[in-house]
Amino acid sequence: MSDRLQQAIERGKELGLAALYFGVWDRPGHYLHAPGGWTVRERENPDLPWTTALMDGGLLENGKREDVCDGRVFWTCGGLAFWYAFFWWDRSGDKRGNSNSGFYVRGFGWPEPQKAFDYACSQFPHIVARQRHPLMLQEPRP
Repeated sequence: MSDRLQQAIERGKELGLAALYFGVWDRPGHYLHAPGGWTVRERENPDLPWTTALMDGGLLENGKREDVCDGRVFWTCGGLAFWYAFFWWDRSGDKRGNSNSGFYVRGFGWPEPQKAFDYACSQFPHIVARQRHPLMLQEPRP
């Protein structure tokens, strides 16, 4: 493991466990939310390494993921404070095309994507429950 990765993981753990949800909560529009539904502004989370544009479909489009709502959850990780990003195409809160959701999780090490994803699911049970297909974490492409 590189020194930079180890430093990012340690920084993320120092900042503590955090889980955020990006998508439709209970009203139209895709926003970043803390558990309980509180809207979080990007500037309130300066260590989050992804912009709203990337969270709002950009990660899926950059990965050339076809807009199919089938429960497949793709992921990546990074940041100066280590975060996991879990994202999927989602029509459960917004019926329009290119609608997506994502969990963003800090406080886990490498490699711990399943543990981080399970933690996110536990923090946002109503998001998980409203999905039409079970959420299935995918292996990253080489």
